[in-house]
Amino acid sequence: MSRIRVVTDSTADLDEVQSEKVGISMVPLNVHWNGETYRDKFEISVDEFYRKLREENGTPRTSQPSAGSFEEVYRRLLKEYDGIVSIHISSKLSGTFNAAQVAAKSVAPDKIKVVDTLTTTYPLGIVALRVARLAAEGATMAECVEMAEDLIPRLRLVAAVDTLEFLRRGGRIGRAQAFAGNLLSIKLVFQVLGGEVLPIDRVRTRAATISRVADAILGLGPLEELAVLYGDDPEPADKLLGLLMASYEGPRVQQGRIGSVLGTHTGPGVFGAGVLLRR
Repeated sequence: MSRIRVVTDSTADLDEVQSEKVGISMVPLNVHWNGETYRDKFEISVDEFYRKLREENGTPRTSQPSAGSFEEVYRRLLKEYDGIVSIHISSKLSGTFNAAQVAAKSVAPDKIKVVDTLTTTYPLGIVALRVARLAAEGATMAECVEMAEDLIPRLRLVAAVDTLEFLRRGGRIGRAQAFAGNLLSIKLVFQVLGGEVLPIDRVRTRAATISRVADAILGLGPLEELAVLYGDDPEPADKLLGLLMASYEGPRVQQGRIGSVLGTHTGPGVFGAGVLLRR
């Protein structure tokens, strides 16, 4: 029986217990802050990250793992497993996928398949979890990759930011645009689609933002999986959940946290939902 191991990165926002239970190895991205570098999820927790973001000076930035970090994980796992399916954040949002590809070619290109999910956070986690469960049943590498490729086109992430300031800090928008938006209390609703962050709408109140995110989610069509997500403030996610449950007739809704990598660019008030559409 072929033994396949799944590798993902820390932007999947899976907790360590959950990852180990299903057989997923996680390679962390890096968070740089005031001269210090932290390995996401390993050396800085989600709670600690958001506390620092609210209370401390300085602007964090993030970076992908090195190819060497992936090489180390791949070589260790191939001593025990026959192959690896390495599942990662969109290549349009991070250099993580490219670093994993470089490492795979260096270590054993015939035994490692690197997958670009074109998404991040919970939708990325969906792919990693489902493929890991399939691998645990004895599936081949080809079968695992086939499952991932079936899931990826059905993933969606819809979210909103409470302020444009963190997008400005990360260089995603200009200072003048951020200043004008914050002055008018504009809140951006966006989606991750085709690997990119695309705006959906701009609204001016928290209540309108929650309603707009709910409408965008419910407008996607029948859902196979749904998770309500937030950074540091659960209140808008709880209200979003209430709106979704009033109209949603599907499987149990999960709840999760948006981690430090996405949180660096969105701020602590980010909230939204990740989904898997039905076929």
